[in-house]
Amino acid sequence: MTERRCFVFRFANVEVREREFLLIKDGERIPVEPKAFRVLLYLLQNPGRLIPKDEIVGSVWNDCAVSDNSLTRSIAQLRRVLGDDSREPLYILTVPTVGYRFLSEVSSDDDGFGIRDGSFRGQTAKTGENGFQDQAAVLAPGLEKPPPEVLISKTTASRRSLVAVFAAAALFVTLAGVLIRWGIGRRGVSDGHAAAYPLTERRVTSNPPEAPVIGASVSPDGKYLAYADPTGLYLRQLSTGETRPMALPKGFVAWAGSWFPDGTHLLVLRIDGQPGADGVWRPSLYKLSLLGGEPQRIMEDAVRAVVSPDGSRIAYLPRPSQSNELWVMDSDGGNSRKVVSAATHGQQVSMPSRIFNSAWSPNGKRLAYLEQHFIAGPDPVRPIFSLQTIDLNGGNPTVVLEDSRLRTALWWTPDGRILLAYREDPAGRQNNFGVYSIRVDERTGRAVGTPQPISQAEGGIGGFSATADGKRLIISRTNAPTEVFIAKFDTRSHQWKEPRRLTLDANENIADTWTLDSKAVLFVSNRNGTWKLFKQNIDETTPEVLVEGPGISLPRVSANGTQVLYLSAPGPADVSFPASLMSKPLAGGPPHLVLQEKGIINLECAQAPSKLCLFSTLVGRDLIFRSFDLEHGAGREVVRIPEGYTNWSISPDGSKLVAFLDQRQIIRFISLDTGTSHDVTLKDWPISNGDWSADSQTVFMPSRTPKGIPVFLEVDQAGKAKVVVEGGAYSQFYCLIQSPDRQYGIFLEAIPAENNAWMVDNY
Repeated sequence: MTERRCFVFRFANVEVREREFLLIKDGERIPVEPKAFRVLLYLLQNPGRLIPKDEIVGSVWNDCAVSDNSLTRSIAQLRRVLGDDSREPLYILTVPTVGYRFLSEVSSDDDGFGIRDGSFRGQTAKTGENGFQDQAAVLAPGLEKPPPEVLISKTTASRRSLVAVFAAAALFVTLAGVLIRWGIGRRGVSDGHAAAYPLTERRVTSNPPEAPVIGASVSPDGKYLAYADPTGLYLRQLSTGETRPMALPKGFVAWAGSWFPDGTHLLVLRIDGQPGADGVWRPSLYKLSLLGGEPQRIMEDAVRAVVSPDGSRIAYLPRPSQSNELWVMDSDGGNSRKVVSAATHGQQVSMPSRIFNSAWSPNGKRLAYLEQHFIAGPDPVRPIFSLQTIDLNGGNPTVVLEDSRLRTALWWTPDGRILLAYREDPAGRQNNFGVYSIRVDERTGRAVGTPQPISQAEGGIGGFSATADGKRLIISRTNAPTEVFIAKFDTRSHQWKEPRRLTLDANENIADTWTLDSKAVLFVSNRNGTWKLFKQNIDETTPEVLVEGPGISLPRVSANGTQVLYLSAPGPADVSFPASLMSKPLAGGPPHLVLQEKGIINLECAQAPSKLCLFSTLVGRDLIFRSFDLEHGAGREVVRIPEGYTNWSISPDGSKLVAFLDQRQIIRFISLDTGTSHDVTLKDWPISNGDWSADSQTVFMPSRTPKGIPVFLEVDQAGKAKVVVEGGAYSQFYCLIQSPDRQYGIFLEAIPAENNAWMVDNY
């Protein structure tokens, strides 16, 4: 049996101008400073919630200007009194730079308020005018009148400051005692970097990397899990683990989606349909019955669909190639209408904003959704996500939260919380996301409080699904870090050999360039928690660190091959940061500042005998290219593209620039000698970026087949494209960079490492 230890708070009068709070522990009277006591009371009123420092200061110090040291001293005194350890806290957890959380749970009994291992049961006293507690309502049983020391005048202006100090404590002070039951509760550990989490995720599926789980959805009653992998669509009984394939027509390939509230029908995304008359592949939404029968088609050319709580409507995104609109239709596919379009997000965007997953409010009157805004900046700059809600009866969207640490998973729980995928350590750039919740007023769609953690684990989060009672949560965890592969190129057959892994570390590795002797690759990686610049010889298995420091990205080689160039910035997620373009001798030596400029997006150099180096910035809709050299910094404007953000590359001989206008599937070739340009359109291939071949004649670029298979294309300057490399169905290609001697190529690719479903109960 867990030992129960009690603290009793009493309010003792020392003198008229000074009152003392006493904590009585096992009969021992321990004085506590008034401010520290008020901090404790505020923590007790918000058990389990991560409370920002400014919120505590505003409540306890009545918005007076005080430093963080005042709050820190109060917390330190409370820890001494409670016998708490900041390194392994039982009661007060510090979340560095953010705030504090009281770890034990609060309950109320007939005789007072306490803290114990159990659920929170709030009991409040009647509140009188001006927000003061009605003292008669908070008397403990057997106490005929309040103690004299709490009879503070509510009307005397000269004593208002004392009233402000003691009003928040009146509820507890006038009771016979406040009991703190010292149960174990939900205990966490702070390592000085991240918050502690009360809940542990439990694995539900255990698929290997070659068979990633694609979408996982729990039935409304919590008995079944529907999920797909490359081998089919499955139904698992969660209590026993028994799994069986769902009965589908031959050739019907689908991913699990949202359940209907009857628990016998499932909305799925069919992904094996044939391209339409225009050659475009269109996924379709179908309704499946667990009781048998043919799948019922609901809507063609739609993705990311979610069934409303009452089953009468479906929210979805049309035209998956754009996905910038959110629509609603009846559950049979009729009466479809647009709800909202993605908004423009400032000028520093790389492409139009998109809408990702939506979620229904519990009463079905609002939709929450996530807008993605692609920020114009170099890898590893991440997009900004905006959590918004909208009333289906009309009105403008309401922004709940906007943060580059959000990702696309979303769910609205029956008790009024929106669940989010949230990365807590953006400085470290580790792609590990926790489950967070933020309480939202269902009537107004606005946030009530700040995001609070639920669980944390390794990997990303692809989606959420929860039961109708909100007691069981399924988390689709994803893990597909970017890795570097190397392949031999046969110059006679023009064929690429089977690639092998160059980087043997499972964290993010982003390779951008070769050394001019074709013997080594330069890349940045977050394998140690922060981005560093590495050099690795192609015949070795481990790299050497060239540069350490904040915000390192875009490694490049100077035209003569003696220097490595890179960007360094304290906050690369902010496009307005004054980035430092640095150079460092590859043979060794200290870094050298070349230039500083806000919003540098990309930089590249041609190869000797050319001396041309360019960097680009975005001003309004104009992408401006300027020259630079290592001795004199920024030079003249060379060319301007009025197309907004685009990826680009300089040919090794320095004669041409290629830009990828991906929204129009156009590749633009620009002569740097004459300034003339010509466009080629790739109608059958989506495009995003590319890199010149070593002979400056063609461009290698990643794309996908109509079936979604990743490929590398080689495209000539007349627009003729051919597939030169084909990848796995669930991988993703990013770039193919040929070595200067044309003997090798580095492939940047994301391969699923582990995609599975996890579960949390009573979250």
